Amino acid sequence: MERLLADLVIVRSAAEEERGWALRTLRQCLDGDPVAQLPSAVRALLENRAAEDTVTAMTVIHECGLPWLTVHGHARLEHLLGSGPAVLPREDRPSASEDVSGAFALQHALRNDDLTALSPTTCAQILLWAPLGTVDDLIDTGLITRSDEPWERRPDSREQDYLRARLAPNTVNRDTAEAIGWQQFLQRERFLDGEDPEDEEGGLYDLLQRAAEGDVSVVKELEYLLPRTLVLRLRHIKDGALSGNWEPDVLADRGLWRLMAALWEPKAAVQPQRSAFHALAALRHAYDCICVGDLKRARAQVNKFLDHEGGDPSQNAEAWNMSAYLALLDEDLNTALVALTRVVTARPAAEPNLDLVKRRQATPRNERSHPSNPYLDLGLPNQSVVWKQRYRDLRRDFADDREEAARLNRAMRRIQQAEQLEDWSDFFLLPLDASVLELPDDLPATLVPPVEPMPRQTAPRDPEDAATVRRRAVVDLLPTLLNAPRRPDHQHRTTQ
Repeated sequence: MERLLADLVIVRSAAEEERGWALRTLRQCLDGDPVAQLPSAVRALLENRAAEDTVTAMTVIHECGLPWLTVHGHARLEHLLGSGPAVLPREDRPSASEDVSGAFALQHALRNDDLTALSPTTCAQILLWAPLGTVDDLIDTGLITRSDEPWERRPDSREQDYLRARLAPNTVNRDTAEAIGWQQFLQRERFLDGEDPEDEEGGLYDLLQRAAEGDVSVVKELEYLLPRTLVLRLRHIKDGALSGNWEPDVLADRGLWRLMAALWEPKAAVQPQRSAFHALAALRHAYDCICVGDLKRARAQVNKFLDHEGGDPSQNAEAWNMSAYLALLDEDLNTALVALTRVVTARPAAEPNLDLVKRRQATPRNERSHPSNPYLDLGLPNQSVVWKQRYRDLRRDFADDREEAARLNRAMRRIQQAEQLEDWSDFFLLPLDASVLELPDDLPATLVPPVEPMPRQTAPRDPEDAATVRRRAVVDLLPTLLNAPRRPDHQHRTTQ
């Protein structure tokens, strides 16, 4: 006890002048002249000490058995120091006006593992000072929610950002996430911004990227990683591919188009007026039919497209150009001229095709070369550099089909002759612009899970956090623990 008093005398502070009477009282006692004002002097000095020092002092007072504690103070201090019962009788618990910060109520709840006993008012008080780990405990228990806006009550800006991330993740931006090191949020943002999300193979964003590229093999794997609502959406996409019917919100997500196109095999001509996706699918279907030599289906699809009023001008131009090509294959040069004349006014790239038809019209029928584009006969874009490999693959596939082999050989010879002469003017250019037939490179935004709350970054029920709460409770209850008035001698002058 003597050492405690000596420590209190040694410490100086800015308030020492006002505490002069208390210091003099302690010195007098240390000199062997105890006075009745000693408890009050100790209290006055403890009120200006650090919380840890106050707890140490109160521990010494309790262990020394000094008769300085109030009846309630003795029970409260024993409870706080851990030597008393975990459940303190209600009559010994401090009132709300005594437990000004809610520290005792929090400590009592923590010790009894019953945070749900805390009232909303107490939780609001606790938010102002409690360790961040304790606030996380309250969040996990459901006592602190988004509606409480705990970030508004914390002085530290990093803690404010952290609590937003935990309870209101949709209010967090990329800068904030970087500041608090929230990697899950940043990974999602990088994916949506078209950056490399740095996801491992088979991870969520790796699979979503592959789905965006039209890889249907990842659909089953995605079902294990997506939340339930998005799993149902993915199944609707799969089911829609059976008939080519999808909900408007699915069709509106251009990032799904490659996956939808890979899942869907149209069994008849596509109606382009149904949506922008169907219009592109119709144009691609017509082109694919031309490349595989299914001219009947190609004509049916092109006619469907030409009957579609409005639409994208670039797609319309490609459809009319396909119509001209199909007419050319039938030697219906007048129809081809009409179609190309319509195209050229908007797409000058069609002029070589128009010139080709005019030259062919001026050439005797028996002197005309084969009307098809040999690259298209091989199922390749015009002047494709991989035609030789394609030709060899097809010849191997149709080794026993004489008619098909003759068609392939004719295409091969025509391409070789064009390369030797460096003249491809007799080959009908289709498509005019290959990019018009390309599916968009957008990401499937509607399959990206919403922002999930940031996982807690603090240790649950951290002993050090509990110690902080206990120290705060001792400091707050100091006036009720010590049986000593704040100013026992009303005649002393605090300014002398």
